[in-house]
Order: sequence, then structure tokens, then C-alpha cells
Amino acid sequence: MLSKTNVKTILWLNVMVALLLSSCGNKTFSSHSTQETNKKQQANLPTVPVVKVQSLRLESKLILPGELLAYQDVSIHAKVEGYIKWIGVDRGSIVKTGQKMITIFCPELNEKAKEGAAKLASAESSYRRAQANEESIKSKLVEAQARLDADSLTLTRLQEAVKTPGAIAQNEVDIQFKTVESDKARVSSIQQEIAAATSLVTAEKHNVKAASEVLNALYDMTSYLTVEAPFDGVITERNVHVGSIVAIDAARGALPLVRIQEEDILRLVVAVPEAAVSGTKIGQQFKFSVPAFMGRKFTGIVARPAYALNDATRTMPVELNVFNKEGILEPGMFADVYWIVTRPINTLFVPTSAVTADLKGTFVIRIKDNTAERIKVQRGLGMKNLMEVSGDLQEGDFVALKATDELSTGTNVNIKLADQTDIENSGKHSAAGGE
Repeated sequence: MLSKTNVKTILWLNVMVALLLSSCGNKTFSSHSTQETNKKQQANLPTVPVVKVQSLRLESKLILPGELLAYQDVSIHAKVEGYIKWIGVDRGSIVKTGQKMITIFCPELNEKAKEGAAKLASAESSYRRAQANEESIKSKLVEAQARLDADSLTLTRLQEAVKTPGAIAQNEVDIQFKTVESDKARVSSIQQEIAAATSLVTAEKHNVKAASEVLNALYDMTSYLTVEAPFDGVITERNVHVGSIVAIDAARGALPLVRIQEEDILRLVVAVPEAAVSGTKIGQQFKFSVPAFMGRKFTGIVARPAYALNDATRTMPVELNVFNKEGILEPGMFADVYWIVTRPINTLFVPTSAVTADLKGTFVIRIKDNTAERIKVQRGLGMKNLMEVSGDLQEGDFVALKATDELSTGTNVNIKLADQTDIENSGKHSAAGGE
């Protein structure tokens, strides 16, 4: 038989087992209850379509305004005063390089040219006389030098002869010595005359050169009486007629005689915005259109980028060469240039609908661990249905397909990867909202 102590022990163990079983049953029930609650809460969370942030090379198209200008545009002014004797061109005339366009008559200039020619002839005559005089004096020097040499030889012989007693008188030696001294003085005098004659020749030579330069300048001035075309082009302006007085002083109303423009090649000037200047290179080709030829596209080639922005407009002027062999494009036409913008490096892109703005700034909604986070970004350029952005984002991050203020930072959401239909529908919706 069991003792009372054993019976009490068995009863105590049974109670403990019952309590343990009861506790385990409560925990299992509690765990199941929590899971059910979490599932219900998860099911009640909004489902947000998301897309991945992409790293792509930008290639965006812009339509920029441009203006066609003549490659060369020159106003022809007169360099001498007179009056128009003949003019062979008018507005619209096509001219070639060196073609005679205008003749100016200036009698005063012709008279000055004749006077200059006379002065040059006189200077040349004086120069020739000075040269002849120099040669004459040089011939005298040769004669005087020969006499000096002969008399010096005679003196030497007499000096040898006088050493023999009774051969000759000392007086003859003295007379010959004086003769030699006189010959030397004459030679020295003639040499001085030659130096003076040479200086005169040099001066007369300079006079000839000066007179020649004056005459050449006058002849150059007379060449300005005939106005020729400086290059192939078209006369776009004419301000004089036969008999018109030609003035060279602006105060006297010195308008250009004619204006000529080169139109075989045109300059297409485009103001490229700061955000679109990257990737601009010489040799790039861009299409453009003009209102005068609806539906037709022309081509321009980048030739002269400014490589500096205009401080006022924050744009960079870029000149494109346009070959106008058909002659149908005219300087002064406005153009729509289809500008393609590229980047030298990859940048980040998201769908256009994923970027929005409010009073706090521009942002996207990044979803990480099923939690929304508002990320401030800066918009770049668009590419199809994508928008270039920069900010605290990385390639591969998930962002909400459609950014909205309702998705504040910390909001828990369910996510699903947006398909192409979702993306296209969001783009249409954004476009409709923008309208």
C-alpha cells in the first residue's frame, strides 16, 4: 500500500503536468492568433507598383529656336570721295569675286596722281644728276691720284740724285717736294667732294623713294575708284545711283554703297540651354526645319561652339554650317532645330510619373523593406517616358511608379513590380494630368 507521502507526491505531479499542458495550449493559441492578426494587417496594407532605378546613357531630343545668317555679310563703303559714274548691280544681283560693280569719278584724285608722277620724274632727274656729278668727281680723283703718284716718284729720284755732288741743285728737290704736297692736298680735296656728292646721291635716292611711295599711294587711291565684289554673293542692299555724291564721313551721311551677302553657305545660330550643352562636338549633324518649307528637313553641321555660356540667358551660342547650294534658304529665316542631347556618362532614370513636386520640393518615393521613404531629387532631361534624376538614389533601388503625398516617409506598403502596361498607363495619366 502506498503511504500518504507517496500519494501526495503523485497528486502534485499530476497537477504540475496539467498546468504545463494548459500553458502550452495557451501559447499555441496565442501564436496562432498573432499570425492571423499579422496576416489581416498585411492584407489591409496598400499595394504599390514599383520600378527599379535605371542607369542609362541620355539621348534626349529638344526643339530649339535658331536663326539663319549669311556666312559673310559685308557693307561696301567708299574709300574716296567723288560721285557715282557707273553702277552695274542692283538688289538681288548675283556677283562673283572680283566682279566690277561700281565706278567712282574723282577728278581731284586724278590731278593729284599726275602731280605725284611729275614730282617722281623730277626727283629721278635730280638723282641721276647727283650720280653723274659723283662719277665726274671720282674721275678727277683718279687723275689727281695719278699725278700725285708721278710727282712722288720724281721726288724720290731727285732725292737720290742730290746725294751725288754736282748732279742737281737742291732747289729742284725743294720745288718737287712742294709739288707733291700740292698734289696730296688736291687729292684730299677731291675725296671730300666725293663724300659730299655721295651724300647728295643718297639724299636724292631717298627723295625718289618718297615720291614713288606717294605716287603709289595715289595710284592705290585711284584703284578704289573701281569697286569690286570681295566674294561670291548676292547684293541685298543698294543705296546709290549714277550721279550720287559719295561721302566717306559718317557725319555727312556715309551710307554703304551696296551690301553683299554670301549665301552658298549659311550660319545657323542656336542658343543651347545650359542643361543641354554636354556632348556638343564639332562635326555633329542636326536636322532643322523652316516655316517657308513645311514638312521638309534640312541639315546643319556643328562648326563653331562658343564654349562659354551667356551670363544673361544661361545658353551657349552654337553655329552650324548649312550648305545652301540650291539657294532656297535665305538669311534671316527662323528655324526649329531638332537638337539631340547626350551625356558623356550614364545617369539615373525613373518613369516620369515617379517624380512629382510640392511646396517642399521635387521627390520620388523609394520603397525599402516594404517601407516608403521620400527622397529629394533634381530633375534632368526626359528620354521617352523616363525622367533623368539625381539625388540619394542608386541603380536598382525600388521607387513607386507614381509618386504621391499620401506615401509619407515610414508608411508600410505591399509592393508589386510594375509591368509595361502599368508604366504606359501611368505615363498617359501623367500626360493627361499635365494638360
